[in-house]
Amino acid sequence: KVLLTTWLLRFYFKDLTMSWQGYVDNNLLGTGKIASAAIYGHDGSAWATSPGFSVKPVEFRALFDGFKDENSPLFGSGIRVNAVKYFTLKADARSCYGKLGDDGIVAVKTQQAILIGTYKEPIKPGQATLVVENLADYLIGVGY
Repeated sequence: KVLLTTWLLRFYFKDLTMSWQGYVDNNLLGTGKIASAAIYGHDGSAWATSPGFSVKPVEFRALFDGFKDENSPLFGSGIRVNAVKYFTLKADARSCYGKLGDDGIVAVKTQQAILIGTYKEPIKPGQATLVVENLADYLIGVGY
């Protein structure tokens, strides 16, 4: 079962020769479920972003520090990304989810990166979450 899952993830996400921008363009934005996206290193450096989407250093630090299993500061401050504040729905050591009206954000921490995706209505939270979480699972599986 694990081998089949790994094979399916590799087939779906192609291979690691794709650039980081390719993951944003194809595996996040290309699904039609993510409106804007970025991949950042744990040091706050932007590996790839969609046009017009950026995370300021202070926003990144607050998000990164919010990945905690208990007492995440994001529950008090919200998730701020690209100068937009989202109400925090979930924050743990792996994932942070936020909402702003019918729109929202999904951020997932891997071993070396933070994947961030936003979605807009009519996309449902679960659809966007699945896209970002699946890419994170793949990257974790290949050491990122």
